Amino acid sequence: MKFKIYILFTLFSTGLFAQEKSDEQKAAANATNPLAFVTKLQIQPNYTFKDNGGEQVSIFNRVMQPSKTIGLPFIKSKNPKIYSIYRLEMPIVSQTFPDNVGDATGLSDFIVIDAITFKLKKGLFGIGPALIIPTATSEYLGAGKWSTGAVVVYGTKAFGLSLGALGQQFFSFAGNSERPDQNYLLLQPIITKIFKKGYFINYSPIMKFDWENSTYNIPIGFSIGKAFSKSLTMFIGTEYVVTGPGQGDFTIRLNINTMFAK
Repeated sequence: MKFKIYILFTLFSTGLFAQEKSDEQKAAANATNPLAFVTKLQIQPNYTFKDNGGEQVSIFNRVMQPSKTIGLPFIKSKNPKIYSIYRLEMPIVSQTFPDNVGDATGLSDFIVIDAITFKLKKGLFGIGPALIIPTATSEYLGAGKWSTGAVVVYGTKAFGLSLGALGQQFFSFAGNSERPDQNYLLLQPIITKIFKKGYFINYSPIMKFDWENSTYNIPIGFSIGKAFSKSLTMFIGTEYVVTGPGQGDFTIRLNINTMFAK
């Protein structure tokens, strides 16, 4: 009798641990997938050592809200394979430079994205409008321009990896006439490998192609993360700009991500 009870307890425990492992892996996948149908609240502090001797602390606060709508909250989607991801990014920045030119602390510009997402046979595809609101409290922390554009996202799985790309094209249409016009592309390749117990490594640098000034920033860097539960993940990583106006800048970033599945 005791032996049977021991066997049942062992089977139950094994199944429970396997379920926890599965939940952690799913959480890691959702955390690194920009089109996952989960609500996300992210806080991402970055510390950057500027090549010219300056320093910058930036805290990116993001809210990502999925909805069974198309484009706008009041247009309901009748197809379960089509939904929207609404994303708001609110950066807080503090920076100092050796000559004190550019020193500032405060809000940067807000970014709002509405990605209409389609479930495909192989992966997810999202497309929609994007808007930059000039909320910067200092001229050194924002562009001083209203900018609009489009966002395109794609994600799939292949070779045991999660693969994807996020592109955001912006151009200015209003704002301070004395500030330069804006016309640039933010391109972010996303490559993730998820391991057992929710550990993962991620490659997702944000490249900037400035069409207005014919310049571009190309960073490289990796992150190492862990899913602690189905609703909490964290990662830490580094990034180094190899070419462009920010060449030589080195960044350490931490991301704390909480999730609430629908």
